[in-house]
Amino acid sequence: MTKGDKRRNRRKYKVRYDRLAVFLLVTIVLAVIITSCVKAVTGKDVTEPIESQLPTTAPTDPAEATEPWEDNTLPEPEPVTEAPKYKDYTVELHKYDDTFKGDLVLVNSQYEYRFMEDDIDVQTLYDHKSSCYDVSDNVVSLDSTVIEQLSAMMEAFKEENSREGTGIWVFDGYRTYNEQAAKRSDGLSSFEPGHTDYHTGRTFDMLVMHEDGTTDPFKPEGDYEWFADHAADYGFITRYPQDKSDITGEKARTYTFRYVGVPHAKYITKHGLCLEEYIEQLKGYTIEKPLEVEGDGCGYRIYFVPLPASDKIEVLVPEKERYTVSGNNSDGFIVTVTTK
Repeated sequence: MTKGDKRRNRRKYKVRYDRLAVFLLVTIVLAVIITSCVKAVTGKDVTEPIESQLPTTAPTDPAEATEPWEDNTLPEPEPVTEAPKYKDYTVELHKYDDTFKGDLVLVNSQYEYRFMEDDIDVQTLYDHKSSCYDVSDNVVSLDSTVIEQLSAMMEAFKEENSREGTGIWVFDGYRTYNEQAAKRSDGLSSFEPGHTDYHTGRTFDMLVMHEDGTTDPFKPEGDYEWFADHAADYGFITRYPQDKSDITGEKARTYTFRYVGVPHAKYITKHGLCLEEYIEQLKGYTIEKPLEVEGDGCGYRIYFVPLPASDKIEVLVPEKERYTVSGNNSDGFIVTVTTK
C-alpha cells in the first residue's frame, strides 16, 4: 500500500468518528430534556424503579386515586340503610276544606266560619243534656261532643259539692248564619254574620238561677269557683277572658265558654291565653319539636302542619297512638297525639 492510500484511509476513519461523536452528543441532550419534562409533569424521578413510584397503600381520598387503583384495589362501600325519619308515622290525606273543620277552628272578625257540612253534629241541648243543669228553651243547640263533655263537667261539679242541682242554665249556643244576621240587625250582637264563634256549635253562654227566681251571669267564683280549676279538665276555656279584648275583638265576659279539647284547654288556662294567642303560638311547633302538655294520667304531643302550595295535603300522623286532626280555619292543621 502506498503512502497516498494510507492517508486516504486515515481521513475516512476520522470522518466516521466525528459523526459518531455528534450522534452520541445529540442522544445525551435529548435524554436530559425528556427526563426533565417527565419529572416536571409527574413530580417523580424517572430514575427511580417503577415499583418504588407506585403507592404502597390505597389512597384514603378517592379523588387522589390514580389509575392503578381505580376499581381494582379499593373495596366496594358497604350499603347503608338509613332508618326512615318518621318510621312510626303514616301519611293521612286531607282536603283543603278540612282546614275549616275541627275543635280548634278560630272564628272572629278576621276569620269566617264556613259551615262545612260534616264539621259538627248539632243537637238540641234540651233533648240530650243531663238532668243536673237546665237550658233556657228547647231550641238551644250544641255539637254532640260538646253536650257530652258539658254534661260530664256538670255531673262532676254536682258530686264534688254535694248539691242537688247546679243552679246553672245554658241560654245560648249554636247560631245559623240567618240567626246571627237577625241578632245583628236587632242590636243583640256585635258580630257580623259568619264571624261569630257561636256558629261553631262549640260556644255557649251560662247564667245562674237563684232560688228566688233571679238570675246573674255565670262567674267562676264563690260557689262556682270549682269551674275555674276544672273546666279545662273537660276541654272548656273562657272564650273572651279579661284583658284580651284588643286581641279577641270582643268585650271580656265570664259566662261564655268554648270547647277546644282537654290538652288545649289545659295549656290555654295555665298560661292565661285567649284562643287567638294560642292558635298563633301553635304555628311555631313542628313534628320535630312539638308542644308537650301533661294531662291527668296521660300526656299530649301537639304540632302544626301548614298548608302546602299544592292541593295535595299530606299530614303525618302516628300509626300506633291516638290522635286528632283539626283545621285552624286559616292556614293549616293541628295534630294532637295522646302519648300515654
